[in-house]
Amino acid sequence: MDNKPEEPKTERPLWSTLPVDMLISILERLRYADQIRFRAVCKGWRSDTYGFKRENKLPWLMTWKWPIEEDGSFASLRKEEDGSITTWYNLYDPIRKQKSIVESTQDTIFVGSEFCDAKDGWVLFSKREDLNTGKTTSFFFYNPFTTKIIKLARSYLKVTAASFTTTPDSPDCLIFTYSKFSRTTSSVGTYSPRRKTWKRIYFAGYHGSIQSIIYIEGVFYCAFSHNVMGSFNLATKEWKTYGYPMRICRGPYIKYLIDFDGMLLLAYYPYYNGHRCSLYLFDDFNWCETENLDNGLLLASYKNAVLIPVSEETSDLRNQVHMVVIFGCSCQKLYGWVGFDRLYNKIWIFPSI
Repeated sequence: MDNKPEEPKTERPLWSTLPVDMLISILERLRYADQIRFRAVCKGWRSDTYGFKRENKLPWLMTWKWPIEEDGSFASLRKEEDGSITTWYNLYDPIRKQKSIVESTQDTIFVGSEFCDAKDGWVLFSKREDLNTGKTTSFFFYNPFTTKIIKLARSYLKVTAASFTTTPDSPDCLIFTYSKFSRTTSSVGTYSPRRKTWKRIYFAGYHGSIQSIIYIEGVFYCAFSHNVMGSFNLATKEWKTYGYPMRICRGPYIKYLIDFDGMLLLAYYPYYNGHRCSLYLFDDFNWCETENLDNGLLLASYKNAVLIPVSEETSDLRNQVHMVVIFGCSCQKLYGWVGFDRLYNKIWIFPSI
């Protein structure tokens, strides 16, 4: 009986061993949100595409609106057939000039939530759980590119503003909150998602609502509606206040605090067209007016503002300030394609990958 020679065993190729040039070729054909998911498949794909040049210098625009019933409570979006709740938001991709409508069925977590801050692909939201007193505030992080949600512990104070240091998946992440404790007392709180603990400091004085918060090199800066800016040093736990420049007074203006290459920049923007935006650098505890954005472009909304570098193709936008309002963006050269969007909640957000 003749024995047939055994055929050599061939190992099936592993997806993790795909050539780097093939991985890059695939990445170049994917939308940004899909690039994130693609690189998350395995460590090999992520490390092999680490040097992939991504076109993410322009911020995305995210818009949404949660309906409210006539009695002031947040409208129920629950479906009668299965009891699920669907909320939605829009994402505008500035590279491909595409609008995506993203739906979520994550229970009622989005209904009634308020924007706090956005950084590196993550948005921090707060939500008043007790609508009568407002003294219980819940928080959660949301990544609109991956639809991931990270819930945080409640704060049993009425939080008026909040921000964070870095992405919530980092062990160094800290959430910062500001609360009005009484008519004469305010409170600053910090929360560590890793330790799941709140720490609070109380101090005399209340300076009105906060219009903007920024974190720069260990310090949170708060732009109040009154003529005061506050700062909280995480290392020393020290709270300080500073006056605004003499030209800044109360009125129909909104204040933005921006990280200007490690320095604090204050943008004083009018609500109405026809008024000039004033810019001030905070240097050695003094305000210095400036018109130079280091050839950058400042994009603002009623919720937040971002400073971006300007390429050679758009060099005519250097040192300009543009606003996105209910009916579109004044920066028509980069965002004119967005068109007419009547959603009131608009934020600028940079993806992370």
